[in-house]
Amino acid sequence: MSLFRRWFKGNQKTDTSTDGVKMSNGATIIDLSKSSTSEYDESKALKIEAVYSCLRDKSETLGRIPLNLYEYDVKGNRKRVTGGRELRLMTQQPNDYMTMQEFLEFLTMSYDRYGAFYAYIVRNDRGKPAGLIPFRYQGNIHPSMDVNGNVYYVYTRNDGKPGDPFRLEDLFIIKNMTTDGFTPLSPIKQTANNLGVAYAQEQSYLEMQTNGVTASMALATDAVFKDDNAYNRLKNDWDKYKGPQGRGQVPILENGVKPVNLKLTPVETELLKHSEFTITRICRTFGVPLHRVGFGSDKAQDVFDLDEAYFCNHIDPIMLKIEAALNKLTATNTRVEFNRYAFYKGSPWRLAEKVDKAVKGGLLSINEGREILGLEPILGGDVFAIDNNNVVYGTWDNLEAVKEQLYGPKPSNSGVNNNAN
Repeated sequence: MSLFRRWFKGNQKTDTSTDGVKMSNGATIIDLSKSSTSEYDESKALKIEAVYSCLRDKSETLGRIPLNLYEYDVKGNRKRVTGGRELRLMTQQPNDYMTMQEFLEFLTMSYDRYGAFYAYIVRNDRGKPAGLIPFRYQGNIHPSMDVNGNVYYVYTRNDGKPGDPFRLEDLFIIKNMTTDGFTPLSPIKQTANNLGVAYAQEQSYLEMQTNGVTASMALATDAVFKDDNAYNRLKNDWDKYKGPQGRGQVPILENGVKPVNLKLTPVETELLKHSEFTITRICRTFGVPLHRVGFGSDKAQDVFDLDEAYFCNHIDPIMLKIEAALNKLTATNTRVEFNRYAFYKGSPWRLAEKVDKAVKGGLLSINEGREILGLEPILGGDVFAIDNNNVVYGTWDNLEAVKEQLYGPKPSNSGVNNNAN
């Protein structure tokens, strides 16, 4: 194929202008020595498609799960709080410019980027919490410990100078695991090598799509072009079919040409395989199933099982930390709790299935189940399934009366000699 050799003869040079990428003879390979993984940071990581997809899915998943506020009496019985300042602050609007959903999305994003989330606790004249103001630059918070064992936090200002230290009780903190008890580990920094490779692979793929031939077929010949005008004309026409604009187009060549298929080179094919493997590793880092970023199994049952494991192993642990941190700020007789059934709202029939099992199992009353499904309460719906065999509904204080009505009175043991031989 002398024609292709002649066209690309002048391009046989190495270009290392992009991080971790070499282009040689039109093919693209990854140079890991140039990936600068030791200097990989959180901002650069968001430019990787898989990282952005994982963080978006995780933050949106947790952000859409609502918080409820409950009030407890001296006997431990609870009822849901439906109004008041504390309800608004803890479940609806933690500050003047964010809803609770936006607050939780920002929290989750910061948690997975920097390993922690920090917000300043605004207090009123009585010392009660009046707002939660997240720090704009979460990466500028640096925890430390003084000689007396007191943990404090310093916020580095934009001019690079440290600000006044914050006490532990001044901040609302959700942090990842630590090695010293107060300094969180950033998932991105801990996996910088893998993310550096992923960034280099995306740059390689960008170069392949930008300068590679994306037409589905071409015409070629082994003949030598003696007419420079014909050669230049064909070369100019060929340039039109490079990159994305060549999709679906058919290049027209001259001088006894014949059709040939244009396929990915072995190097390019290997690049795509390595990219898929890297995506798997990134998803494992953030605990997000592959199918939630467009890879992996699409079978319904597999997806449901993976979603259950995703919620149990990676979403619920963060929710428990948030509940514990919020409950430090609530009154002594109130508690904040996530409505975990809301995880299934994306699939209404799955939500209905979970609620149906809870109602028939006596865990929820009919009206509690209807509330989770977004339905209005009904008269007489505050009853539980107190007999699971035939699903009989009633209230627990009337259990014996309902059983007597269904099965008759209990047999009397009077007049029976239990010691008779």
